[in-house]
Amino acid sequence: MARLVAGIYRALGLLEKGHLVEVDRSELVAGYLGQTAVKTSEVVATALGGVLFVDEAYGLAEDQYGAEAITTLVKDMEDHRDELVVVVAGYPGPMGEFLATNPGLESRFSTTITFEDYTDGELRDIFAGMARRADFEATPQALSSFERLAAAQPRTEGFGNARWARNVLDAAVARHAWRLRDTAEPTVDELRLLLPADLVDGEDAPALLATLDPPTPDPPGPAEPPAAPPTVEENA
Repeated sequence: MARLVAGIYRALGLLEKGHLVEVDRSELVAGYLGQTAVKTSEVVATALGGVLFVDEAYGLAEDQYGAEAITTLVKDMEDHRDELVVVVAGYPGPMGEFLATNPGLESRFSTTITFEDYTDGELRDIFAGMARRADFEATPQALSSFERLAAAQPRTEGFGNARWARNVLDAAVARHAWRLRDTAEPTVDELRLLLPADLVDGEDAPALLATLDPPTPDPPGPAEPPAAPPTVEENA
């Protein structure tokens, strides 16, 4: 999303370059007090004319070194407000705490975008797409099983959305390889097809899947924007 913002703002003439510089705490904070301000300002300088994206920004609220980075960032945002967009991202609760760490933060981030979790059907489509890109094909039965697994996942703050789908795929590929371990000459279909048994471990997998609630039908209408950590954006 930050990359899209960079391209849009460049097209509108609000940013000269429209490039994206992505960082996290480790790229802003130095090992000693006094060095962090310099390091942060150097990073900001590379983003001028574009977008600075700080992922898991609440990591800066952990100690005095992060606080120094926040103070420097606030000042640099004001000094370069006509040539820099800053986007910070993270989970809702910690992001609220992050904004409260410095009086100047909340006033400088004028736009907050909260992305809802993917629906079960959207996760199923993401899983299927990831499988195809990895040269696998999930059978309709496997996709139905995946959707049941998705429906059973608690949508807590730490839910991984597409990352969770990727983890399920990685585990399914490993089980698929184990399932074919004794097949001397597997066919192309056997090598590519993911079955329901590949999604859940053990002989009790069918019984386990049967206990899961059926997926909730997707609501009608266009899909909501992709789920991701909430993003707070500084206007150019």
